[in-house]
Amino acid sequence: MKPAMKISVELSHQCPLDELTDHAKAFDSQGFYRVWVPDTLVSPWEAWMAASILAQNTEQVLIGLGVTNPFTRHPVVMAQMAATLQRFSNNRLSISLGKGIQRFLEKAGIEPSPYAEKECVLILRSLLSGEKTDFQGQTFRIKGIRLRTLPGPPVPLYLACVGREAWKQALGVADGVVTFWNPEAEINRAWAMEQKPIQTSAMVPFSLSGKEFFGQTIQSLEDLGKKFQEMEAAGFDEGIIAYRDLKDLEAAASLIKA
Repeated sequence: MKPAMKISVELSHQCPLDELTDHAKAFDSQGFYRVWVPDTLVSPWEAWMAASILAQNTEQVLIGLGVTNPFTRHPVVMAQMAATLQRFSNNRLSISLGKGIQRFLEKAGIEPSPYAEKECVLILRSLLSGEKTDFQGQTFRIKGIRLRTLPGPPVPLYLACVGREAWKQALGVADGVVTFWNPEAEINRAWAMEQKPIQTSAMVPFSLSGKEFFGQTIQSLEDLGKKFQEMEAAGFDEGIIAYRDLKDLEAAASLIKA
């Protein structure tokens, strides 16, 4: 039985640049709800350019940019990129923000701030609404900036959350939460729903090859189906499959057709 929960994917960070269009066609033809494009230095492509290629080669699947971060992408620059991609994709964009990968930030000489994610969401929401934005925060200070490119409908803004404090922050400023699926995620979602309704998405890694490219990679369709049943029972709105290669992507599509 097809689950009520939406089935999405995260573009494999091992996908070669010259295979992006093949993956894009599979996202649409197989009926996935959304593709999230991770913003990481371990990928053989830049995330926003990859998302643009996917948008150009698809018509139906939603485009999620994330998880990205407000340290390697200044909120003003991110807002302009988001406005452009929202228009280019015909209003299919979502963004997920997180803390960034600590070891990469350190190598780049970037010092993270505990206030940056929340401030970035507030700045993005203001700029993407077309407002002339003044902002004085702990991390970012902006004076009188307005975008020339307006995106149209609002871009949903998610926060990547693990612990309870991150969920609390998301409830205050975000439209949704993206997290890894585990028992703690189920507990945190149940707690969050007692506070206020919020969209929730959970990710699981999957590869039939048996090679773990993520920790605790699921290696059979049967086990993947069970995980999605657990997520659906816990009330999650979206299940995200972090797949390894095109064969895994095509196999995972059987969950949509079941």
